[in-house]
Amino acid sequence: MKASKSLLVVALCAFMATGCSTRVGDFTVASTKNIDVRTGVHRIDDSVRVRDRDVAHIVIFFPTGLPNMKEAMDNAIEQKPGAVGLSNVTVKRGGFYIPFIYGQDYFEIEGNPIYEVR
Repeated sequence: MKASKSLLVVALCAFMATGCSTRVGDFTVASTKNIDVRTGVHRIDDSVRVRDRDVAHIVIFFPTGLPNMKEAMDNAIEQKPGAVGLSNVTVKRGGFYIPFIYGQDYFEIEGNPIYEVR
């Protein structure tokens, strides 16, 4: 009987500490930077995928803020100097929470960098 109670407590803790991730959208091209679309001269680096997140922490049950999709996009684009946007973009929203201890809420952006050819 004692082993089954311990197993139940462990299973309950594991269930409560789970997180999830939801795909928000897929975009052919996305950017938070200024792009001169009139020239039409851009290069996409298909050999590289960049990924970054904007995270808000949850301490006990107090959130420290809200995650921002623009910040996640800016962080991903700025990983490659000279990039002005992303192609084949995937946006995800996710997080996890361990009750009364700690958690995270985040936006995650992933895509191929786009460069303006001058």
